[in-house]
Amino acid sequence: MLKPVCSKTDEHKSYLQALDDFGIAELLAKLSDYCGQQEQETLAVVLIAQLTQSLDAELIANYLSAVAKNHQYLFPEFINQKLSVDLPDDFPDTAKTPRFLYGDRLRWLGSNTDWGIVIGRFYSFAPHLCCWSWCYLIWLSKDSLSAAWTSADIAWEKDLEPLSGEPVYD
Repeated sequence: MLKPVCSKTDEHKSYLQALDDFGIAELLAKLSDYCGQQEQETLAVVLIAQLTQSLDAELIANYLSAVAKNHQYLFPEFINQKLSVDLPDDFPDTAKTPRFLYGDRLRWLGSNTDWGIVIGRFYSFAPHLCCWSWCYLIWLSKDSLSAAWTSADIAWEKDLEPLSGEPVYD
């Protein structure tokens, strides 16, 4: 007989997923290089509280406005000064494995207007993500809307999804 899943176990998994989603797990892992578990948690609380107190509402509003207009590069002061746009010293060891391969059929997330085949990729600093990420060169299908003025386009990995079957037009 199967034993029902414990709701406490599910809650614990959800809690751990939230820690990971919000970067807390990574923060705690980095702090583990300097101190024990109790100190890690205390220091994490102090750092998060300090960050919260130092947020500049006007700067954030201006940055979000720039992102909406695809002009986020105008705000380098929003990015931590220690965050480097130089290729990481330990590349490619720290680069996550690319999600898509050459020849994969992809479309832009939630889009039924543009799709194509991966013909290239490169690892680059994504200013809107404040980190390094894979960017893909997509050879557009002749039926894509954008194919009227270009044959290829680029997109960040997080903006793409696999295309299964033929696209359904909106």
